[in-house]
Amino acid sequence: MKLRTEIEPRKSLFTLRPELPIVLLGSCFADNMGRMLRNCMWDAQNPLGVLFNPLSIAAAINACLSERDSHDLFGESVFKSGGVFRSWLSDSSTASLTEAEILDKLAERREQLISRLDRGRTLCVTFGTSFGYFLSGNQSYIVANCHKQPASEFTRRLIEPTEIIGTWSKLIDMLTARFNGLRIIFTVSPVRHVRDGLHENTISKSILHLSVDSLCRKFDNCEYFPAYELLVDDLRDYRFYADDMVHPSQVAIEYIRDKFISTYLDDAGKEMLRKGEEISRRLAHRPIIADSPEALQFKEKTETMLRTFQTRYPHSLKIHQ
Repeated sequence: MKLRTEIEPRKSLFTLRPELPIVLLGSCFADNMGRMLRNCMWDAQNPLGVLFNPLSIAAAINACLSERDSHDLFGESVFKSGGVFRSWLSDSSTASLTEAEILDKLAERREQLISRLDRGRTLCVTFGTSFGYFLSGNQSYIVANCHKQPASEFTRRLIEPTEIIGTWSKLIDMLTARFNGLRIIFTVSPVRHVRDGLHENTISKSILHLSVDSLCRKFDNCEYFPAYELLVDDLRDYRFYADDMVHPSQVAIEYIRDKFISTYLDDAGKEMLRKGEEISRRLAHRPIIADSPEALQFKEKTETMLRTFQTRYPHSLKIHQ
């Protein structure tokens, strides 16, 4: 008797190398997946912060690809509120007390994105919602985050599939021309945006699925990974959700991570992540008596394992002891 609709993602045409960086952009689900991969010593980073809708993600990437000076480019997105500087292109993690500081943070994120795409040539993009917020004074300017500003400053609307497909088609052409051999993996976040309303959330996710499917059929270097279906259709039980009944639990994230690994990695890549995860567990271990002979022996062995690992995989996640 089957009690679950188990999903086995199709083996990808891409074989990813976890000794090279991977960039994960988009919603908080992308952040969670990145954290789980970093636990396996994969340099999996989200340089642009948490971004939820496809147009905001595209706007942030386009800004990073621009040839304009970083301070000049990002200065147009910066505003001051409550004594704090923020950017319409970024989440709240870039908030700073001075304009110079936030511009430096944005420039650093730009450099991190380009550097990692140059080296790893792998981009994973997670779309979270089709609802977008546009500045009331400029209906074409979509914001990445409202930063708790008055609702009167924004117009909220559903982004149409044609807008997403058109914007991302141009962006994929630009990315592919800039980073030869780039592979793009699209996912749709399984996190429900219940504040939008359950019916509205269903419509929103449907638009994302339609858009991603169209892009993957149009571009040979794009694939879809079924993170959404793995939680919503495969696990399909509230015990696999966090306490808010919206976000996936730790167990669910690990399950989806394992499916991602089995889809995109060969045996050598899986072995690297297995070793990396073992080292991460050892690094997280806290002995009862730190100076005991057993604890010192454990620490010495862990340091030896880490040095050996980083020598064999020089582009893996850097951890300094």
